[in-house]
Amino acid sequence: MIFLKRIEAFGFKSFAEPVVINYDFAMTGIVGPNGSGKSNITDAIMWALGEQSSKSLRGDSMEDIVFSGSSDRKGLNMAEVTLVFDNSSRAFKTLDYNEVSITRKYFLTTRESEYYINNSQVRLKDVQEVALETGLTKSSLAIISQGSISNFVESSPEQRRRLFDEAAGVAVYKKRKEDAVRKLSRTQDNLDRINDIINEIERKLPTLKRQSIKAKEYQNKFNELKSIEVAVLVKDIQLYKQRAKELTNQKFELKNLIKDLEKNISIRSEQNKQISSKAFENDKEISLLNKEFESIVENIGNLKVAKVNLESKKRTSEIDDKEFKISDLKSKAKQLEDKLKSEEQKLAKLLVEKISKRESLDEHSKNRYFLNKEAEVLRKEIAKVESFLETIIQRKNSLEGLFEGVKNIIENKKVLPGIIGTVQELINVDQKFETAIASVMQNATQNIVAKNSNDVKIAIEFLKKNNAGYATFLPLDNLTASYLPNDIRFAVQNLDGFVGFANQLIKIEKKYQIILDYLLANYIVVENYDNAIETAKTIKFKYNIVTLDGQRILPHGAVVGGSRKVKNTQLTDNTKIKSYEEKKLELENQENNKNQKINFINNEIEKLREEQAEIQTSYGASNKTKEQLEKQLLEIKDEYRVLTGKDLDNDEQQFQSLDEQIISMSKQILDYETKKEEVQQKLNVIRNLKEKAIEKQNVLNESLEEERKLLSAYKDNYQKINSDHTLIVHKKETAVERLSENYNLTFEAALETNEANVEDETKTREKIKQLRSEINSLGNINFDSIEEFEAENERYQTYVEQSNDINDSINNLKDAINEMDEQMTIQFKNIVKDANSALPVTFSTLFGGGTAQIVYTNPEDILTTGIDIKISPPGKKIINLNLLSGGEKSLVALAVLFSILKVKPIPLVILDEVEAPLDIANVERFAKYIKTFTSNTQFMIVTHRMGTMENCDVLFGATMQQKGITKLVQIKLIEAKQLSNTN
Repeated sequence: MIFLKRIEAFGFKSFAEPVVINYDFAMTGIVGPNGSGKSNITDAIMWALGEQSSKSLRGDSMEDIVFSGSSDRKGLNMAEVTLVFDNSSRAFKTLDYNEVSITRKYFLTTRESEYYINNSQVRLKDVQEVALETGLTKSSLAIISQGSISNFVESSPEQRRRLFDEAAGVAVYKKRKEDAVRKLSRTQDNLDRINDIINEIERKLPTLKRQSIKAKEYQNKFNELKSIEVAVLVKDIQLYKQRAKELTNQKFELKNLIKDLEKNISIRSEQNKQISSKAFENDKEISLLNKEFESIVENIGNLKVAKVNLESKKRTSEIDDKEFKISDLKSKAKQLEDKLKSEEQKLAKLLVEKISKRESLDEHSKNRYFLNKEAEVLRKEIAKVESFLETIIQRKNSLEGLFEGVKNIIENKKVLPGIIGTVQELINVDQKFETAIASVMQNATQNIVAKNSNDVKIAIEFLKKNNAGYATFLPLDNLTASYLPNDIRFAVQNLDGFVGFANQLIKIEKKYQIILDYLLANYIVVENYDNAIETAKTIKFKYNIVTLDGQRILPHGAVVGGSRKVKNTQLTDNTKIKSYEEKKLELENQENNKNQKINFINNEIEKLREEQAEIQTSYGASNKTKEQLEKQLLEIKDEYRVLTGKDLDNDEQQFQSLDEQIISMSKQILDYETKKEEVQQKLNVIRNLKEKAIEKQNVLNESLEEERKLLSAYKDNYQKINSDHTLIVHKKETAVERLSENYNLTFEAALETNEANVEDETKTREKIKQLRSEINSLGNINFDSIEEFEAENERYQTYVEQSNDINDSINNLKDAINEMDEQMTIQFKNIVKDANSALPVTFSTLFGGGTAQIVYTNPEDILTTGIDIKISPPGKKIINLNLLSGGEKSLVALAVLFSILKVKPIPLVILDEVEAPLDIANVERFAKYIKTFTSNTQFMIVTHRMGTMENCDVLFGATMQQKGITKLVQIKLIEAKQLSNTN
């Protein structure tokens, strides 16, 4: 039988060169002098089959199996041995191949071995199990050396048993049993450890379970609360927003009404003030005119008394009645002519004044018309500015134009720690720098300033959880500025067109200056593009430059420029608000000046109209007086003509002294009367103006009273609406804060995720109160207990299952061990029985007679019993095997071995100089006896005995042509004798 077909070795011990030994015969002999390396073949087979003991391989350590070099050759880094077997008879039961190769490689660098079966890498355990299947182990019959032969007899019964274990196949079971027992021990340890863990978990589970149930109850109630409260809060917020919008519109309308009413009240109050002031002036003027009037009346009275005295004196003079009458008519005619002339002059003067007043009135009316138009333009301009201002303030307050993430953070900054605000809220930019700063800052105005990086982390988590957009944050504790080098700063400041460094052109609180330094410290602002180019060349295009109109030169030379259609409204809102407020104030001052001028002209027009009316009255009265005087004069002239027969106009008028005095006094009286009328006219004008002013003031006071009452009502209403608006906004903010604080939701996120339908709001709100009360009554909640309980319970169940599995495994292992014990007992008994039946014949053949028997040292315990051999060589009675000679001991051992082979053949047996102690006759008998087994077993015999060589089918010689390097060649018997003799 051929089982081992081939051995391939390289680097193993003395095999420095690749060696291939083909086994084509059932009985192969290996010969060679001592130290030639022939036993290395046996070592190679043992090593390839998984031998781990370096001593069994005749070395101190595993490194010794690698060729270490010789005087002529360097050592190798690895050893490799491959055994090729014929498996057509399925000696390897678990390998379904006709040919099986087993390879082992060992590497000096890693000091590790690799194993291969049919070129597929496997474990050591796999190789060892395959070896056990065929009995190819060092303690079996497969590999027998001279030492093991002698030891067999000399060994203790327990050690001797191993051979029968191997022969019975019990070794496999023993190894499995040892593995099972070790596994059982480990399993029992695991079970004890798991039971300890189970006991520990069992102590914790009840508490965790109670906490978990409470936490789940809390979660269920909280989720129910969240579902309905989020729905209610969303509904409330929507309602609050709508109501706030309505109230804002009402506030806006009321504010405009209040503003218009306040303006009217202010104008009317100013008018009232002016009327009072004018009335005071009129009273002073009336007082002066009254004094003048009284003086004139007094003078007239004195003159009239003097005139009466003169007329009385004239009557008592000694002239006749006719002369007196004629003289009196002349005197009266002269007085009437003087009066008539005075009236004519007065009428002419009144006519001139009437025309003058009408022209002044027309001029004032024209001026008032243009002033009213200018005032109307100013009012429209003020209304436009107010509208712009309201729009900007509303836009600023409503966060319009902010990115989604920025808006959500600012809206919720009350519940987010450390959020200060956006950059645009903190800065103030002069109008002349707006374009340049807007160009470089762009969206940076919406960066959110925070106190520290931990606050930023919380804000980002808030945005992520709510899918509420993104934002750029500037944590004050992390920001560092990239300042321009001092030499660059000094150089650019002296260049044409230099305006400043961007971070220094913006106003901001000192504690936030790092923000501007971080964003803009390396930006240089210049006047125009040409200045920018020259500056860039000077600093070698290393830093950012921006012009006042927004053109930019970037580091390394790129240019950004053109016209911007959309300005950065966020950056300019604060500036625009301030600008529009200043413009509004200026326009209101201009309007007040116009109104003052209009009021002055109104007063002048009113005065002119009064004076015009008084002139008209005086003109009518004077014209009537003139007619009366003309009539009286005509009557006197007629009477004179009757008395004298002459026409008074043609008659030479001569007056006596008294008449002249009377006429002179009449003329004086006439002059005073004219003055009196002028004063009276002025008094009438002023009194009429005063009366109308009083009337107008009364109307104004009544109107002011009504308007003030209306204003007070408007303000009360505005205050109420404003209070309602503040309350609504506060409620909205509180609702938003509750969404954020209680559920970490933004309004938008809540609006998207809200699925609950609130039908009965009253019941829902009651349910919310009830759930809150129930949640509060639960007390402290350990939220981790749910996961902890589930984890611990799962762990507990797992360990319980493991415990059950381990118990099952222990029981299975015990059953398996019992089965193996039974199987080992049966197989062991059978092999001993069979070997005992074959031993007498085998013993007799080898000894040339006698008998032998295998006996148990402890028949009661087959699993542990030792094996003893009872022998009776021809002509001897042996009580102690140790009394045998060396040759006899070997023959006893061989007899037992061959008896076992008879009943339990194995595919390969390696015999290493086992016949050395035998004499020539026994060697011949030994060799021939081996021949009887070759049909079922392949033999590989390391020998130097001629009798053995002669019976081998083929011989291989081991030589060392190079020192330390074994070479194997097929040789003839004669060559074998020569090699053997070298021993």
